[in-house]
Amino acid sequence: MPIVLPSMARPTLTEPTYLTPPVWKPVLAWAGLVMGGLMVVGALGTLGSGVLESVAMALIGLAMAVAGGWWVFCEREDRTHAEEDFQLDRQAALAAQSMSGFVAPDALSPLTWNTPLSPFTRRWPVVGSVSVAMFIVGAALMPTPAPSPTPASSPVAATSTVTTTARAAAPTTTVTQAPTSSPASATPVTPVAVESESAPRQPVAPEPTYAPAPVQTYAPPQTYAPAPVAEPVPQAASYANCSAARAAGVAPLYRGQPGYASTLDRDNDGVACE
Repeated sequence: MPIVLPSMARPTLTEPTYLTPPVWKPVLAWAGLVMGGLMVVGALGTLGSGVLESVAMALIGLAMAVAGGWWVFCEREDRTHAEEDFQLDRQAALAAQSMSGFVAPDALSPLTWNTPLSPFTRRWPVVGSVSVAMFIVGAALMPTPAPSPTPASSPVAATSTVTTTARAAAPTTTVTQAPTSSPASATPVTPVAVESESAPRQPVAPEPTYAPAPVQTYAPPQTYAPAPVAEPVPQAASYANCSAARAAGVAPLYRGQPGYASTLDRDNDGVACE
C-alpha cells in the first residue's frame, strides 16, 4: 500500500506517509490492463465470426483489465492525496515562519493544523472476486476446437526379395511316393518328381541383334567432256606468187608447209613470202 501507517514494522514513521511501491507492481498492473484491453478489442472485431467466442474473450480480457486498472486508479488517488497534504503542510510552515516575529507563539498555534493522510480504500476482496468470476465464466464459454480428422494410414504392401544362388552341384530329383493304406488296394501310385531348388538355372540365350542394312545413296551419273574435234588437215595448195599466198592468209610460208615452193623463197632461207 503506497500510504503506510505508523506501525511496529516501521517505528520511524510518526504519521501516515506515502511510499513508492516496488517496480514489479506497476509493471504487472499495466501489463494486465493493456493485455485485457487488447483482448476486448479483439473480441469486438471477431463478433461476426462467433458470438460465443467473442463474449468469452471479452470476459477474460475484462477480468485482466479490471484488476490492473483498479490498482492503477488506487495508486493515483493515494499519490494525489499525499501531494495535497504535502502542499498544505508546507504552506502552514511558511505562514508560521513569516509571522513568527510579529505574533506570539501561542497565537500561531491555530495556524498549524495536522491534516490526516488516510489511504484510499482498495476493496480488493470485491474487485478480486469479480475478476475471478469473469475469468471463470469466460473460460467456460470458450468453445473447444474441433479435433482435426486424422487420415487413415494406408497399409503398406509387404515386399519380399528372393535371392537364388546357383550351385555347381548336379540337379537332384526326389521321388515321393504316397503310402498305401492296405495291400489290397489296387490303385496304382504315380511317383511325383520334385525338382530341387538348388539346381542351377539354364542361362538364357541373349536375343540376336541385327545390324541395320546400309542405306543406298543415289549417285548422279558421271559426265564426260566431249573429245576435241580434229581440225581438218588442209589439202596441198600451190600459189603462183606471194600475192596469192598473202590473199589466202597463209604468208609467210615455211619450208615443209603446204604451198611452200622454192620459187617463192628468193633468198632460199626456208621462209617464203616474208
